[in-house]
Parts: sequence; structure tokens; C-alpha cells
Amino acid sequence: MSDSQVPSSSGQGAGGRRRSWAELLAGRVKRQKYNPERAQKLKESAVRLLRSRQDLSALLLEVEGLQCKKLCLSNLIDCGSSEAHANHSSSFIGSALQDQASRLGVPVGILSATMVASGVGQICAAPVDPSHPVLLTVEQRKKLSSLLEVAQYLLAHNMFSRLSFCQELWKIQNSLLLEAVWRLHVQSIVSLQELLESHPDMHGVGAWLFRNLCCLCEQIEASCQHADVTRAILSDFVQMFVLRGFQKNLDLRRTVEPEKMPQVAVDVLQRMLIFALDALAAGVQEESSTHKTLRCWFDVFSGHTLGSIISTDSPKRFFSHTLTQILTHSPVLKGRPSTDAALSPTCLGNAVSLLPCSL
Repeated sequence: MSDSQVPSSSGQGAGGRRRSWAELLAGRVKRQKYNPERAQKLKESAVRLLRSRQDLSALLLEVEGLQCKKLCLSNLIDCGSSEAHANHSSSFIGSALQDQASRLGVPVGILSATMVASGVGQICAAPVDPSHPVLLTVEQRKKLSSLLEVAQYLLAHNMFSRLSFCQELWKIQNSLLLEAVWRLHVQSIVSLQELLESHPDMHGVGAWLFRNLCCLCEQIEASCQHADVTRAILSDFVQMFVLRGFQKNLDLRRTVEPEKMPQVAVDVLQRMLIFALDALAAGVQEESSTHKTLRCWFDVFSGHTLGSIISTDSPKRFFSHTLTQILTHSPVLKGRPSTDAALSPTCLGNAVSLLPCSL
């Protein structure tokens, strides 16, 4: 054998051709026996890699090559016609995801959940009308609807992890629009309760909901063109908060770890009530944005809004709690000059009048 036929240290083979790593390493790696523990660790490592990857489409391209361009996420969420749906049918996408999950060595449910969450994030991050910071545009709704159709198919065929989806979704909380969260509930991807319970920070999600609900109330009072959607969103959230926050035998002081959802519900309702009482005590200007927000918030507690849960005792417990909070808000000791923070008799009467007569 001549020297030219012996691979050099630079990796060149016969004729000066540079040999690939696969050729260099061929035959040098001994076959290892199957080790279940090692296989599980590899799968966990692959899942961590998948969850930490910012550009999922780029990762899939690395695994699948150019053929994966057929399933680029940007193409999927831009589906806007029947032709596009025909080219990217849910069954085709599901089959491709199964292939990709097998190549990556991760459960298909986790890959699908990550992909859909990434799509929701891209849709919500698109330019929105600054006057509607909690609502989707018509185009965004169209794209989200297409994406959620795929998610429904994946769910129906046990190829979608709800828990992983919720975890991935909260990673983009700052750009997540409240309407998108609500539509996940309406289209039976994940319920509002399931999504909120999965949040790692109870107080953080309470503050996020408070800010978004205030914006939502302001939009309703502004008589925007999406009034029906905004009222449906607000109604569904309020019903859930009252039902879960003031359910029977709820005791937040029990020794065992309490459920998250009742705590989140009580926290949001309490934030809104304190916000209202403080504004009334400070003398909120009529027709100001704060006044519009409060008027909308208290209007939602009508018999129509709470009609679906009126057969339970939750509304009665909620209104009793609210009345107690109003009567004890910023108390002033007898003989002590009143402060601006205390409710005047007029403001107190206005606050109490906001409660339903049925109380």
C-alpha cells in the first residue's frame, strides 16, 4: 500500500479527497449494549435541548434537512386559504411530527406542544393595534384558528402534551395576548383553569391578569368594534373566578398545600376590588379611563353574567365577601380626622350600590 492510500492526519483519503467524520470513525466505535437508564438520560437531555432552543424551525432543519422546510412554522401559521390547508393537512403535520420526534428522541407530545406554543407566540408578537393591547387583529385570529385546528387534531390522536404546552406558553407571557388565552379555552385546547394552575408564580399570574382585565374593561367601555368578543372574554373569566375562588368549603388556611386556582381567583378579584375602592376614595373623575374600567367591571356582575353559576352558593359568598371589604375599607377611628384614603359616605353608598340587589 502506498503512502497516498493511507489517511493523513488532516483527514484526506486516496486522491486527496477529504474524508467525512463518519468515514473516519467508521468501525472504531464499539456497539454498546442497550442500557435503559442511559436511554432515559439521553431522552431527558434531548427534551432539555428542545425546550431551551429559541428557534424551533432551525432545530428541525438541522435534524431533517431541507425537506423540513415543508413544515416551517412560519408557513404553518400563515395558512389562510383552503389550498394551504390542503397542502398542510393536520394528518400530514401529525405524521411529520412523529417522524421528527423519533429522530430527536423525544416524546411527540412534547415536540407538538413546543411547536404550537411557539406558533402562538409568533402570532401574538405580530404588530397589533396599540389601542387594543389585549385583543387579536382579524388577521391574527385567522392565523390562530388555523394553528388551533392542528392542535385539536394532535390532541385527538394523543400527540399533544397539555402540561408541556402550558409551561411553554408561560415562557412568552410578556407578549401573550389575553384573547389568545381565552381562545385556547373556547376551542378546547386547554381550559382557563388548567392554564392558570400551571403558572409557576401565583402572584405573578394574578398581577398579569389584573393588568389585562383592566385593559379589557377599558376597551369595552370605549365601544370598540370587538365589543362582543371582549364581553365574552370578561364574562368567562369572571364566572371562573367567582366559581373557583368562592367554592364551598374553601379554606386557604388549611395545613395541606392549597389548590392554586382558588388562590389565583381570589387574588384577582381582590386586586380589582381594592383598585375600585381606592379610586372611589380618591375621587375618580367621571368618564376618565379609570371610571370606564370600574363601570365595566361592576356591570359584569349582573344576573346575566353569573346566570350559569347562580345555582351554586359561590356568588352569594362572593358578594358577602365584597360587602365586607367595602364596609371595612380604610377604616377611620372615631375622633380621628378622616383621610383622603377613607371612603366618604357618598363613595361608600356608591360602592355598595354596585352590588346586585339580590344580595
